[in-house]
Amino acid sequence: MNYKKFSLLFGFSVFLMATLASSFWGHVFLQVNNAMVMISLYLAVVPVLYYLTHWVFKRFQLSTEQRMKSAVFMVVPGMLCDVLCLKYHIIFFPTLTIEQAVVLCSWVLWVYVFTLLLGLVEHKTRKKDLEGAS
Repeated sequence: MNYKKFSLLFGFSVFLMATLASSFWGHVFLQVNNAMVMISLYLAVVPVLYYLTHWVFKRFQLSTEQRMKSAVFMVVPGMLCDVLCLKYHIIFFPTLTIEQAVVLCSWVLWVYVFTLLLGLVEHKTRKKDLEGAS
């Protein structure tokens, strides 16, 4: 399987697991009135995303351009599916209040942006390394 197909499937799998977790336990961890819990939720996902994206990058030994493409392929399935899931949050996330659904939207955007930045930042870092080696 090439890295593009793998990235799409991997991204969809992560989306599916996160959606199921949010559907069943979102009301527990989306404590909108507790700033420390919310900050922790945003920060805790950073190392997880870093590990997951870099695992894919290393598994396929991707070039700088391929890393950027892979990051895009990882987020596209979830972004497309989240359009419906978040629009119809009452169906997909029945235990969430409207405030929690809004916070979930914010957190989901944070995850997608950070994943895309990992592909971009890695691209710039590797480019600098290559220029420094010349």
